Amino acid sequence: MSAVAPGGRAIDPPSLESTATVLDLGAGTGRLTRLLVSAFDRVIAVEPAEPMRRMLEALCPQAEVVSGTGQDIPLPDATVDAVFAAQSFHMFDDERAVAEIARVLRSRGALVLMWNLPASPWEPSTAAAEELLTKRGPDPDDVSYDPLDLGKGPYYTSDEWPLAEAAFEPLQELRVPNPQTLDRDGLVAYYASMGWLADLPDSERLPLLDEVRTLLDAAEYRRLWETHVHCTRLAAPR
Repeated sequence: MSAVAPGGRAIDPPSLESTATVLDLGAGTGRLTRLLVSAFDRVIAVEPAEPMRRMLEALCPQAEVVSGTGQDIPLPDATVDAVFAAQSFHMFDDERAVAEIARVLRSRGALVLMWNLPASPWEPSTAAAEELLTKRGPDPDDVSYDPLDLGKGPYYTSDEWPLAEAAFEPLQELRVPNPQTLDRDGLVAYYASMGWLADLPDSERLPLLDEVRTLLDAAEYRRLWETHVHCTRLAAPR
């Protein structure tokens, strides 16, 4: 069964069927969740930030949206067949989160970690809109993430990632070219899904998005991304 990367490109995590129950951990506003619900029968989305959960519930009513964190997943033991984390694992990559992921996975359950990295700029240029957002957003030196949500963050190789000592099989890595084309409203929606912007009250968020929209005058925008995918699953009992 193919799963999907945040930009819509198919990937193949280990042994997943369409009947699987999957968890989107650190779901944010649901970019990946909206793709997972088209691929799997049951999708649970865990997100700690209440404003982003509200947006996720509105954009993806098919998913079961619950409050939680990587270190405190509000599910019983052995509940899901796979855990997905898109653009989020580096926010909770500690021993407690690893143990929680292992706890909620069923026997031989899959773990799929993904990051989208830009491989080219937007064409035509979106520099004016991104300059505005950079000015209005948090200072990059004050936060542990990229305010423009370009996937910057820690990445892992098979000999350094924090699951090396856990009960998982060796990590498998692949990189998938991921072209994306959006119309103006789609690009505004992309910016609107950034965590800090989604957290703003409507009185600030909506005027800012309107201002962004005035700086985008092309019919469509194209960008090449590269999706970095890291897959593993629980090791077989010895």
